[in-house]
Amino acid sequence: MTKQQRDATRSALLAYGRSPVNRRWEKAIEDSMAYYKEADPIRADLLQLRYLQHRKEADVLEQLHIGRTTYQKAELDLLSTIAVYAAQNGAFN
Repeated sequence: MTKQQRDATRSALLAYGRSPVNRRWEKAIEDSMAYYKEADPIRADLLQLRYLQHRKEADVLEQLHIGRTTYQKAELDLLSTIAVYAAQNGAFN
């Protein structure tokens, strides 16, 4: 994932639920949440807490009982997954 794609993904996540987001991004975020609810509840919780509820990183670490390294890895995985769904939906065009 390029820096531009990562930045676009973070921007879409931060805007989700606060302001109108491109429907392609909304679908990518929703598809990612559905995927992680099935495949990896920790990442689903991280997505929910950090990006959809807009909680601070320290709060997420405490709530999920994970360390910073685990958080960073999980966050990169989330961003990559959302970016893949976004690309499939044509959000980067």
